[in-house]
Amino acid sequence: MKSTLNMALRLSLICALAALALANVAEVTRAPIAASEAKAQREAVEAVLPAFAQLAIDTLTTEQKLPTFYFTGIQDGTASGTAFTSVSGLGYSGEIEIMMGIDNAGIISGVRILRHAETPGLGANYADPELLNKFYTGRGMNDNWKLSKDGGQVDAVTGATVTGRAIADAIELGVDQYLGHKDDIKAEVSSVADTSKTIAPATKKGQTP
Repeated sequence: MKSTLNMALRLSLICALAALALANVAEVTRAPIAASEAKAQREAVEAVLPAFAQLAIDTLTTEQKLPTFYFTGIQDGTASGTAFTSVSGLGYSGEIEIMMGIDNAGIISGVRILRHAETPGLGANYADPELLNKFYTGRGMNDNWKLSKDGGQVDAVTGATVTGRAIADAIELGVDQYLGHKDDIKAEVSSVADTSKTIAPATKKGQTP
């Protein structure tokens, strides 16, 4: 009985120490992970927006009461386009999150993949910026975002139809979300366009500030 109790106490102690170690690891890695995600997001915003000198960040709420961030580029005092994220749960291996940009003419100015778990060599190929530009950049918000094989206007990578459908779905969801918030975004941008709430774009490698 005594040996059983000692064993239980030892196991409890081991579990407690393991939990403490994991908590410490999580705390140590939380800041670097957050910084890496913020950097990736910022680079994606710059990639999908038309040229801009400053960036206004607006936070609006979806119908599900979730915050949505809109990044609006400002060039010569005028909004040049807006970037935002959208998520589809239709990916082959789970959710796919994208950053997409729409210019002032209602044209898709760029798409980037922020998060995915698609198959290397197939669905993961969609992370290639050149491929994303080829398939999506330059299309209008009113385009049919289904794949061509499904009666729409969007091509897909051979062998990665499911991923293609998921990205098209994310874009379509993003367009609907943007149209629902469009008037509010522009109202907020006009109110902060000339204040300290705007921030200059990050300096890219090889450029001087």
